[in-house]
Amino acid sequence: MQDRPRPAKAAFVSELAQLRESRGLKDANFTKLGEKIRVHRNVVSAAFRGEQHGSPWLLPSQQVVEGLDRELHAGGRLIGLWQNAVMEHTALQIKREGDGHFPPGNPRVAGGPGEGMATDRREFVELATLSALAASTQTRMDEAVTAATLDELEADADEIARAYGSAPHASLLPEVGARWRQITDILGGPVAPESRERITLLGGQFTYFLGRLAFNADDMRSARRFAGLAGRYAEEVGDPVLILSVAALRSSVAYWRQRYGPALAELRAVAHVSDPYMNARIAAYEARTHAALGDSDAARAALDRMETAAGTFSPRPGSTPVGPAGVAMFRAGTALALGDAPAAREWAALAVDGYQRRGGDFSAEEAHHAALTLALAHLLGARPEPEEAARLACRVLDETTTPAHTVTGKIRSIGRAFTSDQQRLPEVAAFAEAYRALPAGTVTP
Repeated sequence: MQDRPRPAKAAFVSELAQLRESRGLKDANFTKLGEKIRVHRNVVSAAFRGEQHGSPWLLPSQQVVEGLDRELHAGGRLIGLWQNAVMEHTALQIKREGDGHFPPGNPRVAGGPGEGMATDRREFVELATLSALAASTQTRMDEAVTAATLDELEADADEIARAYGSAPHASLLPEVGARWRQITDILGGPVAPESRERITLLGGQFTYFLGRLAFNADDMRSARRFAGLAGRYAEEVGDPVLILSVAALRSSVAYWRQRYGPALAELRAVAHVSDPYMNARIAAYEARTHAALGDSDAARAALDRMETAAGTFSPRPGSTPVGPAGVAMFRAGTALALGDAPAAREWAALAVDGYQRRGGDFSAEEAHHAALTLALAHLLGARPEPEEAARLACRVLDETTTPAHTVTGKIRSIGRAFTSDQQRLPEVAAFAEAYRALPAGTVTP
């Protein structure tokens, strides 16, 4: 069958060619352009031909077109032309199905008299219709997602995991949200069986990231919703990192609402799941929860398990790994909760130094917690140092304009910990003026 004309696709390709000519782009520029929109140069090259890399019968993905429109300053023209081409492509597919272009080998009905022949004819027609539907479904599966698209989304998930510890969370929300919507759209249509596991895992990872962003923004209702959906994805694919990350998120939601029993129950519910990347964090969350409940023996046992399991890991889609700095930070926080100010001060100082080195377990939020734990430790004991506590807390305030709600809550706890005499000190007064401008935060455990 001769391919039908595709004027909308031609207009899209023509606009790309004009943009390329006006910007003086050569093939050598595709690598840099691909880096800007976070895809391989081959994906960019295929897009300029109006194709999707690895699937030349498909149009480029929406993510690639939006990136090209942005980087080539097309002002939305590319996106509009691409949308027209997508509609044209869909219309052609529908027309092909309506024309009855069935796959070779379908039975053809031979005319003949008699009731039996009429019945056979109806059965053959129904079979041919179902066969055409099967072909259509397979085509839509192929168009819904390609290996190249999944490669791009998996690379995006890895990049978000690497950036999550240090990037402002407000800047991550559009990136994570766009990928999450793309995955949701894919899962809403027919999905090839061989791709389902990869797509479902991606859906769980991006949903988990949205849950963490909601948690850090103190939107606990949204955090619970995203955690619930991410948990369903995690159970479907059986990925241990995602299962444990979701449990850690659910436990955190309960913990920071001072619901320590449910926080511990979330962790115990996944006691049968294990992964070297996550085991230390689960143990750390158990330790802090036992400490909040006043169970010092259980807290210290969990800390020992945490330290045994901790290590240097490259960030993966899921929770931040617990390395040496994280071990010191959680030991400091647990010591503080158990009233051991000297140990809290010693461990917190180690944690602050460790996070300043920005190792593989660096997290801006947890680095702030380490500094604030050290500040609180300076306010306890027989010889408090309120000026140093205030300086440490002010440093955290200076480093971020949008602290996570857990950090905000701890800053407010420090503000309430100063005595009336200490509040007259210049450093403490300066800190008090700065922290009162913060939004209301969650009460710190």
